[in-house]
Amino acid sequence: MPSPEEIRGVVRRYAKLMCNSDVSAIADLYADDCRVEDPVGGALVQGKEAIRSFYAATSPHLQVEISGPICVAGSQCAVPLLAELTMNDQKRYVDVIDEFAFDDAGRITSMRAFWNPAELRPKR
Repeated sequence: MPSPEEIRGVVRRYAKLMCNSDVSAIADLYADDCRVEDPVGGALVQGKEAIRSFYAATSPHLQVEISGPICVAGSQCAVPLLAELTMNDQKRYVDVIDEFAFDDAGRITSMRAFWNPAELRPKR
């Protein structure tokens, strides 16, 4: 099982890669049998290739900033983020809580993003 600091390191790397739209490196953080639910209640994305396609479509429009502590419990964590979404040359912001689970090798097995599209706002 990865240590809490290793988990925090992966999450920090994830946020940096999201801001750089580095889709291949983001996908490399995930295990082969991974899944993403973003936002929670939306379509479930399963498998590394599907996740690569998901991030290829979303990451160019998105910047994320870790906005609070990365809370680790066992092989899982939750992290608050401020997301900046650019749509039609307009920036919108939303607060997000991402929940990650990790395998013994420190790869992400699941990511669930808690946010509501109705809460997008024009200011930070």
